[in-house]
Amino acid sequence: MSSTPHTEASQAALSLAAALIGDPFYRAVTVACGDDETARLAMLEAYFALALTEGEQAGRVDLADAVGNGAAIWTTDAPAAQRQAAYAQREAALRVLLGEQGYAHFTAIVGNMEHALAPHGLQDAWYLSIAGIAPDAQGRGLGASVLAPGLAAVDAAGAACFLETYNERSLPFYARMGFVVAGRYAEAVTGCDYWLMVRPPHAA
Repeated sequence: MSSTPHTEASQAALSLAAALIGDPFYRAVTVACGDDETARLAMLEAYFALALTEGEQAGRVDLADAVGNGAAIWTTDAPAAQRQAAYAQREAALRVLLGEQGYAHFTAIVGNMEHALAPHGLQDAWYLSIAGIAPDAQGRGLGASVLAPGLAAVDAAGAACFLETYNERSLPFYARMGFVVAGRYAEAVTGCDYWLMVRPPHAA
């Protein structure tokens, strides 16, 4: 995937932070911020900057528009060693960024979700790991447009793809994109349910 211009990537990180600051996963990993929402937004902006970098190195990143009002970050069929190296680099930075408790929450939640995912046989599927549109840019169709290039690439690869969401209100949107609910799970750290959605291979 071609490199995202720095300014747009920075704006995309802020857009993702603003879009997802209320998500139970991101509340749990930013526990060090307590009730300080300004600090939480800043921590999440740094979190998503790392995720965007990882996506550029070993996956796929699509921006919602020319100014970075959102983004979609995919784990693709890139070589396993490339993905593992990029993930390890991000994980080391997250350990510092999130603090001891936040990083413990991160690893526990990821572990819980991976355990729930294991029986679904999605090892070769693409993963829509993060998607979001800045709150003040929502309602313009950017959500569908930011997913379209990645879904086209998935279809060209003849692959399945999946996502996980804690936001029940997003289920109809993803259903319109071809995703089907494959499971609903209770996650212990957040105390919240999330949904696994899978999109089977489509003809390109």
